[in-house]
Amino acid sequence: MIYKGYKTRVRCIDWEQVDVLGKFWDTATSILDNEKIVGLGMNWTENYFDYALGVIDDEDTLQKLKSIDFSKNGLDVCYIEVDLPKIEEWEIFKGKEQNLKEIYEKEIDCYNRKYDYELEYIDGNKNIEIKIHFLTS
Repeated sequence: MIYKGYKTRVRCIDWEQVDVLGKFWDTATSILDNEKIVGLGMNWTENYFDYALGVIDDEDTLQKLKSIDFSKNGLDVCYIEVDLPKIEEWEIFKGKEQNLKEIYEKEIDCYNRKYDYELEYIDGNKNIEIKIHFLTS
């Protein structure tokens, strides 16, 4: 499964990434519907991670995404293509966007369970579906 989109690096100290990612999503959804965009988190370190907005098998939406000037909102982005693990290997978590922190901390257990990728889908009603590819050690 090939993911195509634009990534930015965000700091993950005291959940400050929420504001940057909100701006990232708001910029993209000013042109595109939420349902057309897939968020991808990856490359975690202690202080930052990479987050992308893009698509899986949707060239029409990708072309629209390519037309967005993210730098207008102070976002430094670059185009990426990532070959992701098979979707059958991912665990799914669902909830409301306003409960994002609780989902990650309590259900996904993001501080104790290690994973290499997360996919986030948000619909027009602020429902969120998160797919996590956990590392096997």
